[in-house]
Amino acid sequence: MIFNNNRIRVLIATDIAARGIDIAELPHVLNYELPNEPESYVHRIGRTGRAGVQGTAVSFCDEDQLKDLKKIEKLIGFTIPVMSS
Repeated sequence: MIFNNNRIRVLIATDIAARGIDIAELPHVLNYELPNEPESYVHRIGRTGRAGVQGTAVSFCDEDQLKDLKKIEKLIGFTIPVMSS
């Protein structure tokens, strides 16, 4: 795969594609918006920081999505740090 050979450095994917992607040592996952289902968030960010390799997940969220953020935090048992604009 071209992405795995570092010839392509950015990959944009939908939730459907994200479930089937297996990229070793993926350093970053950016969520342009939060998913409606907390489990989808776990699948998205689960692509980074695997097998002892650190990774970073950044999610963009507006006030309308705060309810979704709280559902995600409840599922993962962790309060996600928030940066305000």
